Amino acid sequence: MPAPAVSPKALASLIGAVCLTTVPSSCRTLEPDPEEPGVISRPVFALIDLDGDDRVSPAEMAKFKHREGLAEFDLNDDGKISLLEWKSAKPTARDSEASFRQLDRDNDSIITEEEAVLSISELPPFREGFRQMDANGDGHLHWEEYAAGDADSLNVNLFSTPPVPSPAPH
Repeated sequence: MPAPAVSPKALASLIGAVCLTTVPSSCRTLEPDPEEPGVISRPVFALIDLDGDDRVSPAEMAKFKHREGLAEFDLNDDGKISLLEWKSAKPTARDSEASFRQLDRDNDSIITEEEAVLSISELPPFREGFRQMDANGDGHLHWEEYAAGDADSLNVNLFSTPPVPSPAPH
């Protein structure tokens, strides 16, 4: 039977407790550094790289950004976002239904992962941030490019989509 998984924080606390009971003068508890918001670690970057080619495409990054924020919307945990879930997630958002309709490209009243990824990857701030981070211009982010770039420029979600303009009165 495999040993149960232990979180890094629990392991650090355990090591600290052992150290404090055995050699109190020379040991401190180890606390992991909190990660900066919006910054992706090297192991997470590897998980985003779905095809394992050591580079992240715009679609892979958009899929990650969608999955990262999906829990905020997907209240029934089915991997899709209904209009009711959308309105529940951001009840005070202006033009909420119009924004939802813009994202629901096939008009089936559900935003699928494919629709969300397409919408995110088309957002001008996402495209521009990705382009600026792609130092060698190959259309992909390598770890070094990501680490050297402005990670906040890729922090977009479905509410980053501009609302559909209202029709002009006749």
